[in-house]
Amino acid sequence: MKFRPNAALSLLLAALLTAFSSCAQSAGNADEPAGASQPAGAGDAADTPAPETAPEEDADDFSEYMPAGDFDGYEFCILKSPDISWCLDEVWAEGITGEAYTDAIYNRNARIGDNLNIVITQYDGGVDAAIKSSVAAGDDAYAIAYPSLSSAAALGSQDLLVDLLKREEFHLDMPWWDSAATDYLTVAGRLFFAENEINIQYDEATWVLYFNKDLVTRYTLDNPYELVRENEWTMDRMHDMMSAVAHDENGNGEMDAPEDYFGFSTHSGSYVGMLSGAGESLVLPDGEGAYVSNLASERMLLVAEKIGSILNDNVATVLPDRFKGAATSNNQWAINTFYNGHSLFYGEVIGKFADLREMENDFGLIPFPKYETAQEFYTCEVLNSALGYVMPRSVADKNRAAVITEALAIDSHGDFMNAYLDTTITGKSIRDEDSREMLQIIFEYRVYDLGDIFGWGGISGAYAGAVNAGSENFASSAKKIEKVFTKSMEKSIKAYAEADGT
Repeated sequence: MKFRPNAALSLLLAALLTAFSSCAQSAGNADEPAGASQPAGAGDAADTPAPETAPEEDADDFSEYMPAGDFDGYEFCILKSPDISWCLDEVWAEGITGEAYTDAIYNRNARIGDNLNIVITQYDGGVDAAIKSSVAAGDDAYAIAYPSLSSAAALGSQDLLVDLLKREEFHLDMPWWDSAATDYLTVAGRLFFAENEINIQYDEATWVLYFNKDLVTRYTLDNPYELVRENEWTMDRMHDMMSAVAHDENGNGEMDAPEDYFGFSTHSGSYVGMLSGAGESLVLPDGEGAYVSNLASERMLLVAEKIGSILNDNVATVLPDRFKGAATSNNQWAINTFYNGHSLFYGEVIGKFADLREMENDFGLIPFPKYETAQEFYTCEVLNSALGYVMPRSVADKNRAAVITEALAIDSHGDFMNAYLDTTITGKSIRDEDSREMLQIIFEYRVYDLGDIFGWGGISGAYAGAVNAGSENFASSAKKIEKVFTKSMEKSIKAYAEADGT
């Protein structure tokens, strides 16, 4: 598992940035952000290749890769979970609506449908059960599917999915496939699930940090954009800024909503989001095809202590289960605090942009902070609930399904991705050129955490619990899951290695 910056998205986002000269004058070199170590388990920093660039004249010409064929009216059915409320996850559209994003989906499907003589349909339902049923019956009901990453990991261990590395039709090193996902999600030499641009929900499921510009100005705080550019955006700087804003506005002697002001509003997902930002992960490759828990490493202990100081700050940080008026599972409470201008930072995913479009206070977007300036990259994690691309083993003609997949993915890298990035995200949600620059960094250096995706031994919950237990108890808390982690991980590795995958 070797970390590679996502050069494809860098090129596409860079194209969007060229229209904003003010950003270009002030941003510096956004392709190579200063500072930070590689994500844990990604290899030595010296071995990490610089972001690749392609000749400008060839950047959008991938016609030589576009497959051709006549599939005689074949129904290419895409199995997908029902629509997710907090993100864009469509792969099919009924017709032209005037909305750039959905129109791009419809036009893409129509082009490929005409070119390959197929009919593209979508079935929304319980993906896991449907794949299991389809494989058991051999009914060839679905050509491809989109379960969550965690579900895909489990389906792969049950030998229900095709190993994508075995399909010569796929060009996994090309920009319509997410190279980071391919690298991280290859387990035991098998790639049972990946990410391509047919469905960009994994972009929507990438962790980011929003900040309130008005509060930055009111409290004369450092400009977060400049801190990122100057390699000074660290957890310590974030915590200092949080503390400067948080206070008991109504004077009742306790921090509550809606009157008081907070430094950071989020939910439990930030435990792993902040860990990824620090360049760490829950697990590390052992060099022999398996993984080890990273909870007991020396740097992890230091990072966890810093994360705990932020998330357990009961004055500056608001988590739903800790404050008056917020139910344990009510994540909407966190966004409301930020939306109403009473929180400096808000930790969530890009898909939550849509909920902030009508926000009165001006806001910006930055990556999660580094642990220390010595890190090489700012890194943001993709949620384990992001949808991943899979091909069920029940597919009768896998060559046909792969050819159509590749055609859809290649076509998606054009108008569809432009409609998403230029219109849906930058046109409707992002309010300034600086956030566009930050988005480039976030997409280019995102990571996937196998510990969070596979959930071996309950390691995610154990890590969060250990953070809350405090630094003096972290090592002992982490050690409690070692045996069950190892057993669970080894079971997955064995299942992946023995799976047929064809």
